[in-house]
Amino acid sequence: MNCKERNKHETLCPHCGAEAEWSLLDPEKSQIEVMCPDCGQFEMTREEFDSSVIENAEVNEPEQR
Repeated sequence: MNCKERNKHETLCPHCGAEAEWSLLDPEKSQIEVMCPDCGQFEMTREEFDSSVIENAEVNEPEQR
């Protein structure tokens, strides 16, 4: 995977909840780079990222009756 050809995807920042972008850093898809306008650019493992995305989805999900 060429670093210049990484696909960026929209997400919410796992730190502050602002709209952000993420991309994969390695061919094994184990490292994520998050680019947040508020927090800046940082790296995290895929496991940490997936866990934070699930937590954000649960918090932002409207109650179903």
